[in-house]
Amino acid sequence: MTWDLIGHDWAVQLLRGHILNNSLRHAYLITGPRGVGKANLAIRFIQALTCPEGGSSGNPCLVCQTCKRVDRLEYPDLFPVGVEEESKQIKIDQIRELIHNLSLSPYEAGRRFGLLLDFENASPSAQNSLLKTLEEPPGSVILILTSITSSALLDTITSRCEEIKLNSVPLDVTSRGLQELHNIPPQEAQFLAHISGGKPEIALAMHVDPDILERRRNLFNEHLEILAGNSVRRFAYANQVSKDPHKVRELLDTWISIWQDILHQSSQSQIPLQNIDREEDIQHILRQVDFATTRNSLILFRRAHQLLGENANLKLTLEDLMLGLPTISTSL
Repeated sequence: MTWDLIGHDWAVQLLRGHILNNSLRHAYLITGPRGVGKANLAIRFIQALTCPEGGSSGNPCLVCQTCKRVDRLEYPDLFPVGVEEESKQIKIDQIRELIHNLSLSPYEAGRRFGLLLDFENASPSAQNSLLKTLEEPPGSVILILTSITSSALLDTITSRCEEIKLNSVPLDVTSRGLQELHNIPPQEAQFLAHISGGKPEIALAMHVDPDILERRRNLFNEHLEILAGNSVRRFAYANQVSKDPHKVRELLDTWISIWQDILHQSSQSQIPLQNIDREEDIQHILRQVDFATTRNSLILFRRAHQLLGENANLKLTLEDLMLGLPTISTSL
């Protein structure tokens, strides 16, 4: 596995090429679904640029103190920015502090790095405050942004970055990586590869924290109840879960995976079932909906996901979603 990452070999080779050819960009935007490995790729890139053992190979050793500090986000020339606890957005004050830190001379490396994680959660004012640094970057600074999609950012941001668009990793590659890099038994690795949809970070999180699997099971059951419920039940549920933005993200990811499975099954696609442990439930819904209903439901979910990334009102977004979902009987 290149750079000890699961998948994304093409992206690693692209970034190594920039290092080896001395053609580094001043700003990178790594996009892709939640859990696909955006942050890990960014960290490996910074390790490759700072590792004293890697020399000119473009490959970090991953065991020296520099690599370990970068991995912990504790390297003195690395300045990470993300949504702070008890907040929903990356705020303008965080960007102003970042810009100040990047204006100083490096402590150890020849460069300073700004790592802006999940930048789709940045407020418009925070995004705008980054523009001048993107337009006139100090020569010793590299900015790396991650986002679910480039469309969640201002066009003036994305146009000044080189985008690296990551997709879900093939299931066999995900399974093999879990086994070889993390010593996960083959049967568990194959199961985690499937239910994560080829998203290595999610698969690893499920392996480490069984509570994630339990929450997934509960969200699956709650969706079946919602499909069988009336508008009063649906609105009450929307009001309840909208108070927990983290649960809403997990909810949308889980429910989207259900309807993607239904779509693939209804169109007799060769794409493997993601929720292999809930095939009976998938078939139960499939028997009661047609292709158009399935496709429209997926459109509703993706629209809700997009609005969530734009920091729309959670309660209203969920209520609109609930209104558009079909009604399904509960009996299997």
